[in-house]
Amino acid sequence: MAVLRPNQPAPGTRLIALAEIPAPGAKAFTFGAGKERFECFVVHWLGGAIGYVNECPHARTTLDWSPDKFFNLRKDALQCGTHGALFVPESGHCFLGPCKGKSLIRFPVRLDADGWVVVAEDTPAT
Repeated sequence: MAVLRPNQPAPGTRLIALAEIPAPGAKAFTFGAGKERFECFVVHWLGGAIGYVNECPHARTTLDWSPDKFFNLRKDALQCGTHGALFVPESGHCFLGPCKGKSLIRFPVRLDADGWVVVAEDTPAT
């Protein structure tokens, strides 16, 4: 099992009903405050949910350029609001920008039987 970061929600924590996130779209979450806060986001993509830590691998800033705005205008890639890097939504891999070749850190989520996005046990491979 992956090591939890400070204030990272525990496995089993319900975050949001997937139907509440536009498709494609994303929703940000913050747990805790200050230097110990944990920021993540859930992407509604191709009918499923994918979670990422909300941190660009280049500048370590959050990706969203406005609250819950993670996609580029064409809604076919995640875009960093700081330097414009583009990421593949299903893998988090950066294909354009200053962090090309690097990837976002996965945050483990799953869908429960009621359609809620829930924090999962293990971190998927990146």
